[in-house]
Amino acid sequence: MTESVTGQVSFEEALRNLEKVVRALELGEVPLEQALDLFQEGIGLVKVCSSKLEEAEKRIQLLLEGTNGQPKLQPAVSLEEGA
Repeated sequence: MTESVTGQVSFEEALRNLEKVVRALELGEVPLEQALDLFQEGIGLVKVCSSKLEEAEKRIQLLLEGTNGQPKLQPAVSLEEGA
């Protein structure tokens, strides 16, 4: 996956592709050169996922912005607490 393509992929698609890369590498059945290419692709996908998560965090902070214009950060509810 090239750099220009990875920037346009959705978070969910990047995560699915990353999971495929990890599975292929964990099986250990690919030649070294292909493993290196997969690893490089995985690094790119991690960067895409991280960037998408940072964007989402910024949008959430804007939605939670307080009356004084400063973000009003609130602790996230964990799955155990919310259940």
